[in-house]
Amino acid sequence: MFLGLLPVSGAAEDLVPDWRLRARIVAVGLPDVAGVREVGRFHVGGPIPANPEFLMATRESRVLDPLRVLVAVGSNFGAPPGDPAFSAGAILSIDPRGTGSNSAIVVPQDLTGDNRDIRVQIYTAQSEQFLNSRYNSGARTALFAAASGPRYISINNAFGRPWIANAPNGIGGEGSVSVVDPDGVPLANAPSSEAGGVFAGRLTDRERTPKAQPSGWLAKLMNYRASGQLTSGGLQTGALGTAFLGPSPDGSGFAVFAAVTADGGVVQIHVQDGVDGLANPGTVSTGPGIGDDPGVIGVAFKWNPDRVLYVADPGRDRLVLLDLEDDRRHFTVARTRTISLPQFDRPVDIAAAIPEIANPQFSSHTTLAGGSDLFVANRGDGSLLRLSQDGRLLARATIEIPGLGPLGPDRLRAIATSADAQRIWITIGGKLPGFPNRDGALIEIPAFDEHGASAVTQERQGKAADVNLAARGRQLFQSDFTLQTGLGPLFNATSCVACHPGPGGASTDEGHFVRRIAQMDPGSGRTVAIDHPNSPVARRYALGDGNATVPAAMPRQANVISLRMPPALYGIARIDEIPGSVIEAQAVSKGDGIKGRAHHVVDANGASRVGRYGWKADIANLEEMVADAFAKEIGVTSAIGTGRETQAQPVEQDAAQIDAVAAYLRTLSDEARP
Repeated sequence: MFLGLLPVSGAAEDLVPDWRLRARIVAVGLPDVAGVREVGRFHVGGPIPANPEFLMATRESRVLDPLRVLVAVGSNFGAPPGDPAFSAGAILSIDPRGTGSNSAIVVPQDLTGDNRDIRVQIYTAQSEQFLNSRYNSGARTALFAAASGPRYISINNAFGRPWIANAPNGIGGEGSVSVVDPDGVPLANAPSSEAGGVFAGRLTDRERTPKAQPSGWLAKLMNYRASGQLTSGGLQTGALGTAFLGPSPDGSGFAVFAAVTADGGVVQIHVQDGVDGLANPGTVSTGPGIGDDPGVIGVAFKWNPDRVLYVADPGRDRLVLLDLEDDRRHFTVARTRTISLPQFDRPVDIAAAIPEIANPQFSSHTTLAGGSDLFVANRGDGSLLRLSQDGRLLARATIEIPGLGPLGPDRLRAIATSADAQRIWITIGGKLPGFPNRDGALIEIPAFDEHGASAVTQERQGKAADVNLAARGRQLFQSDFTLQTGLGPLFNATSCVACHPGPGGASTDEGHFVRRIAQMDPGSGRTVAIDHPNSPVARRYALGDGNATVPAAMPRQANVISLRMPPALYGIARIDEIPGSVIEAQAVSKGDGIKGRAHHVVDANGASRVGRYGWKADIANLEEMVADAFAKEIGVTSAIGTGRETQAQPVEQDAAQIDAVAAYLRTLSDEARP
């Protein structure tokens, strides 16, 4: 495992924590590797969940499985080039869950044969089958591929698709940015007939503009007039970074992305209306020398409460902040600021410490969640920094590579944060020990802050470890808790098995039924929550004087009591394995007028997902259900509790206890029912 976290001594006046993090090698053999991005979940209502064929691409082991990682590389991996005049390249979809500490994926040089590894798949490449002409034969950019010298990836998880920034002619030649369907081909049924799914050079600059914000579909059709660009700027040099900006301020609802070009400018791309400028060339610099290639120029967008575009400036060792506003037609820059720190050493990439995954208009891993910090990748010395949004350095980390030691200068290429904000994906250049002739790698490290590092990894643990954890969980499930081990002060039982005999079954004893209470207005019939420590679950017992067990007081305001029978737990863990997209698809009407509504909840990490457990599916996953049961039924609060009713209570048990009981519940298959 990579969870070695060692403080590194520094100067006495330096109070910023400096961590050394051991990496896990996920995959090797990624030549000219550049940008990286975890796929993430696509929101219901967008084009991917709404299209059954597209939705299949998000299933486990498919290219857009939410937990897979997309990586930009400079090889076609055996796919014949669509146009030899353009740079080769591909976006690979890699499953990081299939590797352990000592079993990195060695990516074959040819991924087009019959013996392909499902863990590594070509999503798109500079090949004929992925040309813009496939769905947009009349587009000006019909001969461009979705990926050609690809550098950076941003995904519109809110209501769209992946976007790819390319340098098909090197950094000095014209660049391109593509919008890609789940099949890897540039956008079908594209709203722009000129661009289709690829915006390139000066071929796809804006040529029309809305007269006003439209109020209906007919108004939208008649709302445009011919014009030039609203702000001058284009993709005249390679596109090295891109980030989702959300829906256009013109009211059309179409997506707009920012792209950073090798001349140091920033443009904005309206998926229907084309390219406008945003910030002039020279806003950032690729490096001190002519032709310096940083690989990527990272970019991240803050959407709330104000709009700020963070752009890496590797040539000047700083970040540039573009404060954005709009004129109800396109985005404009209100003010430009910079963040300069002595710890910056050719900063090439930026990632949200907590990506925005919940908002249905701005969800993207290149978007900052509310109040999120930033991770900054230094290519110069191979370090990572964690910064607050106002530029305060919170922590620094160096990376330990197995068999190599500290990651050296000029190896780090790009970074991305996982959806759960617990890990950082990193691409690095060069070779690693034990993998001759395999340039480029994808590695994983834990996310970190001023207090240390996350203890979460995607690698699969050994079966023996799982068995031991489940055995510990069974022991905890049957144990009687006491004051010393966290019982109370309010509780329904002293053990899990008391209400789930067998263990794991249901109980028909009314004394084990949970009482959910509320207050109902006798006139209106409306129910309201009761402000009382023993509400909304009215526990039956309390710890009295001398820690004796006494009946707990029922809140006097309670005039509604609902009894809830403890369920059998056999097979209950399987609910956690159902993809959220499947639950959401079941809620859609099948033409019979009947439809449902999936309950989206916020989990303990602040991420939005489909609820699966609890009353009205108000709990996100199995571990949180266990934590919630410990808190409500036994009074034991946990470090991973849901926080809805236990937030102010002290943590009495760490996540290991919850993980153990959850592991035990996963062994209670329906076939094991006594």
